[in-house]
Amino acid sequence: MNMLFLDPHDIGSPLPRADARVRHVLKVLKKGPGDELEAGTPDGMLGMARIESYDNDRMTFSFRPAREAPPLRPITLLLGFPRPIQANRILKDLASLGVGRIVLSGTELGDKSYFQSDFFKNREFRSALIEGAEQAANPRLPVVDTAWTLSRALETIGHGDSTPGGLWAFDPYRASVPFGAATLPAAVDAASLVLAIGSERGWTPAELDLLAAGGFSFATLGDRILKTETAAVVAVSLALGKLGYV
Repeated sequence: MNMLFLDPHDIGSPLPRADARVRHVLKVLKKGPGDELEAGTPDGMLGMARIESYDNDRMTFSFRPAREAPPLRPITLLLGFPRPIQANRILKDLASLGVGRIVLSGTELGDKSYFQSDFFKNREFRSALIEGAEQAANPRLPVVDTAWTLSRALETIGHGDSTPGGLWAFDPYRASVPFGAATLPAAVDAASLVLAIGSERGWTPAELDLLAAGGFSFATLGDRILKTETAAVVAVSLALGKLGYV
């Protein structure tokens, strides 16, 4: 944890000792009443949190905002529904990288039971996003949407408004270029770059046709077949480099 994440209702309210943040402050940072540490709130404000009290059962923080955190990156990742345990790792990493929006989509080859898990239905993935934000020391959280089908996901994204040349789908068979060698339009940093990665079993021909009809170009991430969570991090990392962020 490189930054304490505080929701507005956490400020001034006693947090139980079982709270992961309190445990970290006590066991790792070894701080107590009167000490301060870097903190942030989901509206993008960074500043200092002060430990106002701790009675061996509950800890109370105040927060003094000081500056705004950098904005999230203009990248939308459309991702075929992964299994919940895998999604937890993916969302944490994507939040850490600063992806602005994530759309989790059902796919024809994806396991439909994933939709029914509490992780997705009850949006339990927010804790993974917060963990990624704490790692990055930036409290801004990606917007996360879900859609039952790829066609609904594309409607959710509103991809028709994206910068021409800013739509990329990854498939090792229909690809025309390695993404590392792809050229992005100069204005894509002012709009949303959309990256589409299928579930573990990939896209069907019908879904690839749908992406193509929507203006997506196809690329590879090299000559190896990657797991979904690896492909997501690699694709976003390459995009961040192309946009000049790393």
